[in-house]
Order: sequence, then structure tokens, then C-alpha cells
Amino acid sequence: MTTSGDRLNYLYRQYINKTCSQQEMEEFFIYVRDPAYKEALETIMDRQLETMETPSGVPGMDWEHMYRTIMPPKHRNKASIFRLSRVAAAACIILAGAGAWFFFTRRQPRAEPPIAAEKVIPPGYNKATLTLSNGSIITLDSTHTGELAKQGDATIINTGNGSLAYTNATGESSPAVLYNTLTTPRGGQYQLLLPDGTKVWLNASSSITYPTAFKGNERMVQITGEAYFEVTHDKSKPFRVKAGSQTIEDIGTRFNVNAYSDEPASITTLLEGAVKIGTHMLKPGEKASAAPDGEVIVSKGDPVRAVAWKNGFFDFSDASLQAVMRQLARWYNVEIQYEGNIRERQFNGMIGRSLTLSQVLSGLSAQAVHYRIEENNHLIITP
Repeated sequence: MTTSGDRLNYLYRQYINKTCSQQEMEEFFIYVRDPAYKEALETIMDRQLETMETPSGVPGMDWEHMYRTIMPPKHRNKASIFRLSRVAAAACIILAGAGAWFFFTRRQPRAEPPIAAEKVIPPGYNKATLTLSNGSIITLDSTHTGELAKQGDATIINTGNGSLAYTNATGESSPAVLYNTLTTPRGGQYQLLLPDGTKVWLNASSSITYPTAFKGNERMVQITGEAYFEVTHDKSKPFRVKAGSQTIEDIGTRFNVNAYSDEPASITTLLEGAVKIGTHMLKPGEKASAAPDGEVIVSKGDPVRAVAWKNGFFDFSDASLQAVMRQLARWYNVEIQYEGNIRERQFNGMIGRSLTLSQVLSGLSAQAVHYRIEENNHLIITP
């Protein structure tokens, strides 16, 4: 192998082992994006494929789509630099191997990195609170597992892996409808198995209110923030999600709802099946944006980006600095402040949610994002 090939192999190992410096990381990406090193990189990835397992937490990802997101069009040719298997390998290497660090902005100005923040702010994790029908609150974490409470016929079980489940929920012993609310704080996420078998993933700073047993001729839940649903379909008992002023009706579906109050619109993205929002019927791959005034616009969506958070990534594609910071504020439980004249910019790319805040900010600083961290988790963005 040539000296440059040895260097590429060294950088690759440093990158995968998460021991490379920022300079080494940037140098590695130069090699990855240069077709001159195609053969050497293929050899390294072929070796990786022999021992590589599917990354934890990212099942069902569209690796070819993700690869095209990573590699700008000018670095691709019609034949593609990598075969499909290598597309998957490249995506795994870049997304999972080193914490999914990659950015491609429309403009990439060079800037001096800021002084490294001394305070380490860790990423969010599985934590939530459960409010029972009588108003009592249970803290959910990995230390309290097993059976938590009874609500009518339903037994509530904390599985210990960030998931809550309701079993034996017939609703026959209690004529009253009992409601529970699962709430995630900033820096928290949780999963829920509803009484009908529907699976729900809650993002940070979100909540879902639901009956402990579904009675009558419909199943209705209410959310704030962001949630992903895999609905158990029942034609005789439609499943509906109320998010703000809009109601989303499932018709055999996997879909994501982003309804944070500080976002400009509530966005429902359909992955599979169909959903109905007012008079609008969504097809797989479409999204519906609901403005505060109630207007709904249906357009082409991107399911991979919509559920990136569920699969362990921030999606910063086509995002403004303010949109990026809103995501960081929720996941790292920080308060964002802007100081001075902050120029507008757009970002493209994804980054792993398992990184510390300083690691994420280090990636952003390469795109001329300057900052400092002060007491009480205040993140100050500076010119």
C-alpha cells in the first residue's frame, strides 16, 4: 500500500475508534470525498464489511439515500463511487462508526475554532414521568422497573429499556375512562406500548395523553411536541391523534408528527399506509404542514429525515441556525441566547444524538458558529 494509503487506513482507524482529532477528522473526509482514493477506501470498507454488524438503533435506514445526503452531487458520478454494499458500509462508517459527524453547508467558510468549552453537557437519555388518572406522578428511569401501577384492568409495566407498556387493558371492570399522560422533559425520550398494541416513540420535551383502555368506536390520543407512531390498525375503531388544532386519522400507518409549539408549523410525515388530516389524504412519502391559522399544505416529504431523531440522529438538513439550536435546546436541556449580529446561514447534514453538546458544537464551529457556555446551561451564540 502506498504511503497515502497507509495514511488513509490510519485516519480510518482513528475515526472508527473515536480517537481522531478534529484536524484528522477533516483530513479523513477529504480522502473519502476524493475519487482518487476510491480503491484504497473500498479495500478498507470490504474488510469492515466482513466483521461489521448493523448499528444499534438504526434499523431500516435508507442507506443509499443517506449516502447521497453525505456526498455532495459534485463528488458523485453516474456509476456511483461505491457499489450498493459499499454505500451501506460508507453510511455505517460515517454515521455510526464515529458518532455520525458530518456537515455540508451551502457555504463553508474557514474560521478559527472557538475556545473549547470546559463544561461537558451530556446528551439526553431515556427518562420521563407518568401521570396517573388520580394525578399521582411516577418517575420513569432504569432504576424502577417491572409493574408500576394498576389503572382499571390495565397493568402498567416499565420494561427498563426506556419503554412503558400496558397489558390486560380490557376496560371491562371500570365504566369510567381513565387517562394517563406520559411526559418527557428536555433531555429525555421514551417509548410507549398503548393498550391496543400501538407503539409510540416520544422525542424530548413532548407528551402524550391516552386512555388506559380504548372504549367506544374510536381510539383518540393527544400529543404535544414530537412523536412517531406505528399503529395497530382496527377498521372498526379508527386511531386518531390530536396535535394542537389538527387531528390526524390513521388508516393502517407508520407516521411522525412534529408539533412543537416553537416551530413555525406542525408537520406530519407519512412513512407507510395512509393518514387523513382534515380533507387531505396523505400517501407514503408525503408530509402535511399545518400552519397556526389552520391552513394545511401537502407536499413531498423525506421519511428518513423525519424519523432521524428516533434512529439516533439530529437532522440539520436545510435548517437555519435557529432551527438547529431549537433541536439542541430540547435534547441537551440548555437555554439558547444570541449575542450581537448573528448572520443567517443554512445547514445540510446529520449528526449523532449520542455526542456531548461540546462535540456537536465543535462540528458546528467549523461552519463559523461561535459560542460559549455559561452557568446554568446557558449556550451563548456569538458573531
